[in-house]
Amino acid sequence: MATSDGPLSEPRPSSAAPEWAFRVLLLGLAVLAVVLGQHPRRGLDFRVYLLAAERFLAGADLYPVSDGFMPFKYAPLTAPLFLPFTLLPARVAAALWNLGSVAAVGALARLVSRARPGAAERAAWPWAPALATLALLPAFHLEFFYAQVDGVMLLLLALTALGAERGHLWGPAAAFAVAVLLKPPAALLALFLLARGHWRVLGASAGVGLMLALPSAARYGLEGLLSQGQAWLETLARTTPPWALGHNPQGLPTLLLSLISPPDTVPSGSALTGAQALALILFIAVVAWSRAGPVDLLALCCLGVTLLSPLAWRANFVMAWPLLRVAAEHKSRGGLALVVLAGLTAVLTSDVLLGAEAARQVLLWRPHALVFTALMLWTAWQSRQALAPGASLPLPRGFSAPLPEAARH
Repeated sequence: MATSDGPLSEPRPSSAAPEWAFRVLLLGLAVLAVVLGQHPRRGLDFRVYLLAAERFLAGADLYPVSDGFMPFKYAPLTAPLFLPFTLLPARVAAALWNLGSVAAVGALARLVSRARPGAAERAAWPWAPALATLALLPAFHLEFFYAQVDGVMLLLLALTALGAERGHLWGPAAAFAVAVLLKPPAALLALFLLARGHWRVLGASAGVGLMLALPSAARYGLEGLLSQGQAWLETLARTTPPWALGHNPQGLPTLLLSLISPPDTVPSGSALTGAQALALILFIAVVAWSRAGPVDLLALCCLGVTLLSPLAWRANFVMAWPLLRVAAEHKSRGGLALVVLAGLTAVLTSDVLLGAEAARQVLLWRPHALVFTALMLWTAWQSRQALAPGASLPLPRGFSAPLPEAARH
């Protein structure tokens, strides 16, 4: 397909160099994940998760106001999910948790590997996974530094998509249910499941979610669980607005709020809800217009989990790895420029390079929101262009054309 944003060069014979480069990067990420997991003053977020699991085991309140600016912000049903990590030494648990992010990148690389293209089809650029990983190295460093949940979320979404495409039911349903419980915006992957005809996975995930509620209901009782749920919502309502217009949030809702509100102010609850709703509407409209294929649709949904959060910050954009890979693998000028820009944005907004105050002033312009919104729009446009007469893109390994409903039963 000839466009003004076409490939820079003709495809060359493949070699093992790109794959080895990617493996070396994954090994480096694994080492960084383990090293940062060993530091006693790192993994602050993960320690909050472990504390919530310990409180669950004791039947204590999960959301005491005394937690201050580091409360447990996930739903009460998620607290028992962290219990297995409490059986391990804290440093081992943190290292294993961080390694989940590395496993996510490896799994997604296999998931979206293109099948061998035919004579009339353009091969994907084999350096794309390595380039996407390089662009997100600062985000991965922050993710490992605080031992946050985004890399594990990426793994859960990858397992959901791959399992569903292979015709499995309960495995992808469980992964999707856990992902949504950890971060409700993960429900955006339902767009992928619906578009690909995986209705049964959606139904099964609802059943898994009900099963995951049983430990909390047994521990706190129904009334106590409802009370914990109310405390969770109050915690979100109390802690989200004061942060929403600070320098760290880089999501689309914050970008929209920044157009009408000065930085470092506290938006009203209605303004914040309105910004989130508008961001969601814009995202769904772009995805629907794109009519994206399975790889691009999965990448867009993964990005949306972070981009639509009012508290999305630099570490959370590890969720953009699939989209950066998609942008790079077409080897077009626009896509490569945006991938490089994403990497430069991460580097040029760091405290180490600019100093804390200068970095803060730059981040108030929401550069990550701007760059990743541009990447979303570019991917949607590329997907739309691929629908032109005569355009042909191969399905990746693990994906297949959706079967008719009757054939799936």
